[in-house]
Amino acid sequence: MVRLVVFIALIWGAWHLLKKLARVYFSSFDTPQGRESGDEAELIQDPQCGAYFMKTKGVKGVIDGQPVYFCSRECYDRYRESRNAK
Repeated sequence: MVRLVVFIALIWGAWHLLKKLARVYFSSFDTPQGRESGDEAELIQDPQCGAYFMKTKGVKGVIDGQPVYFCSRECYDRYRESRNAK
């Protein structure tokens, strides 16, 4: 009887260990393609006004072929105007 209890406990422990390992291994597949983990909460600085904001909430612009993010459409427009004036 003691052997049966020990055997069941070992099976139960192995099952939970495998579930945990599988969850860790397969969690990397939950990340959408082309998006790095933690990208949603990345704080970046607006090049025009200097404000910090979440990248996903910003306005994306392309300046000299590179993506640049701004806190608002107004900052994006002012940045483009200041670059065109030079």
